[in-house]
Amino acid sequence: MIVDLNLDRKHVLVLGGGKEGARKIRGLLDQNCKITVMCSRLNRYLSQLREQGRIELVKTKIKDASVLDNYNNLFLVLAATNDKVLNRMLVEKARSMRLFVYAVDDPAISDFSYASIINIEGVMQVAISTSGKSPIMSRRVRIKAERVLRRVIKKTDIENTKLQEFARAAAKSTFKTVEQRKKFLYSLIENSRIQNLIKEHKTEDAKSTTLELLREWERKNNR
Repeated sequence: MIVDLNLDRKHVLVLGGGKEGARKIRGLLDQNCKITVMCSRLNRYLSQLREQGRIELVKTKIKDASVLDNYNNLFLVLAATNDKVLNRMLVEKARSMRLFVYAVDDPAISDFSYASIINIEGVMQVAISTSGKSPIMSRRVRIKAERVLRRVIKKTDIENTKLQEFARAAAKSTFKTVEQRKKFLYSLIENSRIQNLIKEHKTEDAKSTTLELLREWERKNNR
């Protein structure tokens, strides 16, 4: 089962800053989470991310799982050292702290397996997963699928998604039921005025029109 883990405003600790650690960090950067990276050696990539304020970097040698005792607000721990025994120790310790855990070298002891992600403008993500059976094949299939999806998913799809997020937030206080909210959101996709504004890249006008339509729906429901 593929799930999209919600990391918004959560604290993630990446233990190890090598090739696998860096790959996992890249996948976290657009998740609006706090990222702390602990490693013994710094490289240019990690140093740049620290300078940009995108990660917190702790330079230290990870000897055992006691490094986790320094944290009490973690949500997810990624064990990405080059020592399989140490990774297992880190996973076991993190799990005892009731945290989500993942070991880059052993999906079998992890709480989840990493999918190969197609990320389109940070808005749409499509996952290709073999449930840990073959990360290499996941990546190969992702490359093939990405070529197709980037042709199929249009700019208007991305902008509609952003508008739907805006509209959902605005509609929560207006509609009492999920069904009413769904009907309103579907109506925006089918509304020619809204769609023309999106095609013309008039994002703010589309939002204003959405609020106008929401008020009309509210008046109809209150009759």
